[in-house]
Amino acid sequence: MNRESLIFVSLFTAVISFCVLFLSFAGKMEESKQYVKIEVQEGDTLWEIADHIEGGKSADKQKFIEWVADKNDLPTSVIKPGDVLILPVTKQHSDRYQLAEVE
Repeated sequence: MNRESLIFVSLFTAVISFCVLFLSFAGKMEESKQYVKIEVQEGDTLWEIADHIEGGKSADKQKFIEWVADKNDLPTSVIKPGDVLILPVTKQHSDRYQLAEVE
């Protein structure tokens, strides 16, 4: 390979690497918008939280609870005041949430 070809290949590789990193970072930012953190209040249960989420009645509550328990490393579905939970929702307004897709 001559010098110009080596420079071209190096620059091409650098540009492709930058694009891949940028798209990966942009994907992580978009993914983080799919979740919201809440602090558990006195009397809260996972079932009640699922009920309060817009669309929770049509969604499979058992899958929602399993997802929340798994992602928050909960040994059981019992939560206590002060726990901080990550929920698969997108925040629309300060008092309304919409259920995101749970895998």
